[in-house]
Amino acid sequence: MKRMRTWLALLCVLLTLTACGGNSSKSAASRPADNEMVSTDSAPQAPAEGGYGWATDSADTGMPEPAPEESGGGLPAGVKIIYTADVELETKEFDQASQALDEAVKELGGWFESRSLYQGGSYRSLSCTVRVPAEQFEVLLDRAGQAAHMVRREAYSEDVSEAYYDSEARLATQRTKLERLQTLLAQAATMEDIIALESALSETELQIEFLTGSLRRYDSLVGYSTVNIHLREVYRLSTDEDVPMTFGQRLGSAFSTGLQRGMDNLEELVIGLAANWMTLLLLAAVAACAVVVLRRLIRRRRKAVPPPQPVQEEKKEEKKE
Repeated sequence: MKRMRTWLALLCVLLTLTACGGNSSKSAASRPADNEMVSTDSAPQAPAEGGYGWATDSADTGMPEPAPEESGGGLPAGVKIIYTADVELETKEFDQASQALDEAVKELGGWFESRSLYQGGSYRSLSCTVRVPAEQFEVLLDRAGQAAHMVRREAYSEDVSEAYYDSEARLATQRTKLERLQTLLAQAATMEDIIALESALSETELQIEFLTGSLRRYDSLVGYSTVNIHLREVYRLSTDEDVPMTFGQRLGSAFSTGLQRGMDNLEELVIGLAANWMTLLLLAAVAACAVVVLRRLIRRRRKAVPPPQPVQEEKKEEKKE
């Protein structure tokens, strides 16, 4: 029992020192001299094992990080920025625009994370998610504007420096805790002590795996920006007028636009009818049969009900008297 109490006391002291070490590492990570920012509020909690699916080796993330000067903006050293963008394009030459996008992504060292091609009526559309190095983020947006007419371009940036360096500090603390637990496990003599220490080791290893995956995920998002591109094939490009129009010009443009839209809708209607002529023929046959059946039912009801007999005028006068 004395040994058990001694080991439990040592384990409590170890956990206390680990907590103190975590606080000290967080305070050290937030010093201005180290150019690091730490925030415990934004740090994610450990999920179940395999939450992100990243490897547990954190010595080398394997993803290049862009230098602050290369990514533009003159950011301080150590700042972690995630860049994303949503781009909407339209073109009358769909094949050429799609090929230009493929060449731009390949030349800039990126890849298509997802790609979907839709065929709606006579026109096509392409939706894709592209990952490119962060230093090529603005270049890809410019190349996309050259490949097709740009309708919408929205870029976003997210500073994840606090969450990143908080996870880094937590990882260092958990590794220190792991080394101490391994030392105690090597000195354990009773089965109870071994079981308790192995349980603490498993929890610590799970935390290390999760924090390592979080850092690798941040490195991937920071090193490679994400661009969502939607390309549509259209009959006419939606260009903006450079010179303000007068009321008469706007009214004439509205009539012209309404006429053009009406013609386009009429063409689509005719094409839709031609594509579904068999279904329309069957519906017409069913409707004709229904009309014939209703007419026969109405005639039978009329024959079944006798017509009202006229009332004689003499009987009416007698009733009055």
